Amino acid sequence: MNIARRWLLLAAACLGVAAGPVLAQTFPNRPIKLILPFPAGSATDGTARVIAEDLRKGLGQPIVIENQAGADGNIAAMTAKRAAPDGYTLFMSTNSAHAVNKTLYANLAFDPEKDFEPVAGLISIPLTLLVRKDFPASDVASFIAVAKARSASRPLSFGSGNTSSQIAAALLQSVAGVDITHVPYRGTPQALTDLVGGQIDALLVDPFSSMGFVQNGQLKVLAVTGKVRHPLLPDVPTMGEAGYKDVQVVTWAALFAPAGTNAAIVDRLNAEVAKSLSRPETKVAIQKMAMDPMPMTPSQLRSFVHAEIQRWGRLVELAGLPKK
Repeated sequence: MNIARRWLLLAAACLGVAAGPVLAQTFPNRPIKLILPFPAGSATDGTARVIAEDLRKGLGQPIVIENQAGADGNIAAMTAKRAAPDGYTLFMSTNSAHAVNKTLYANLAFDPEKDFEPVAGLISIPLTLLVRKDFPASDVASFIAVAKARSASRPLSFGSGNTSSQIAAALLQSVAGVDITHVPYRGTPQALTDLVGGQIDALLVDPFSSMGFVQNGQLKVLAVTGKVRHPLLPDVPTMGEAGYKDVQVVTWAALFAPAGTNAAIVDRLNAEVAKSLSRPETKVAIQKMAMDPMPMTPSQLRSFVHAEIQRWGRLVELAGLPKK
């Protein structure tokens, strides 16, 4: 390689290094699209809107939320993957699209690690085991007894609005040795409506989505799937306390950008998310929705996603779910 070419390559490299801080200083200069893989009205959608408002203030640009529910988050993931890696399209993904689906789908059209840049951790969420108000059980033991009694004739129907709730239900079915008929829904709101209406017998959802139904007596909470009892439901035992420690399912959401997004832009976005999650008002708003802040740096989120793919893969296999 001649000297002139060496100098050209060195100059290009220096320009690339210098471009990062400049991009971070000028970014953003137009609205940012935030793609969500769940329907409007869900608890995670509510949390996204709280954080998006903080980002709007911090970045000085509107955050346009686009709900693309369906296919366990794969539709939204593919839209985000195909977007330009310029920081103007972000993906609020969950453990479904970014961990579960790597094992659950035989031919996943995207790679959750290679096709996205980790930006920031957002929230973690346990699930609650719910039954309608007239269901003949008030705890997990009696629920399992009813399920076993009905297994031979008319199995219980268990709804799910996402893969996390489906996995939790399948785990309970496997561990308890009962037959359950799975009824899939495009999202949690529709599943809750059918549970209240008596079209299904049980459901596993985040605590906030069902709180109104529980408070007015339309639904009963039998257990939570977290490691510890939830502050909003202090009298409700964990699945571990109820004798089913393997049914421990904690879901999460995090922020990603298309692969190749400039590191300086990623760092700027991460800093704004960290500010949002540290604000007392935002913390209170998130906790009122029965979720917990889960701040992470991009490198921490990258390691977390890698570990979660392995963990949820084991849960999928333990639950015995067939490939899609």
